[in-house]
Amino acid sequence: MRNLQRNLTRVCVVTQGGKVVGVYVPPAPAADPRAPIARVVAGPKQKIFDLQVEVPAVLKRAKEIDAFHAAVRKQLKRRSGRK
Repeated sequence: MRNLQRNLTRVCVVTQGGKVVGVYVPPAPAADPRAPIARVVAGPKQKIFDLQVEVPAVLKRAKEIDAFHAAVRKQLKRRSGRK
């Protein structure tokens, strides 16, 4: 068995009708405690899930973006299967 060191990041995934419509990768916490904080809010008929996924350092090419979206969908299916 291989020992894989994965750098997992907490992301917010927005779904609607069972389909992923958005992924929000929060920025690193600000040094200033008074800095504004952004949060994702679900719209009508949408749900938000917090997941741990590996976020690539660069998401410029379609191949990289597709691989990231596939990882998000896979993790979301794993989470749904637990219920």
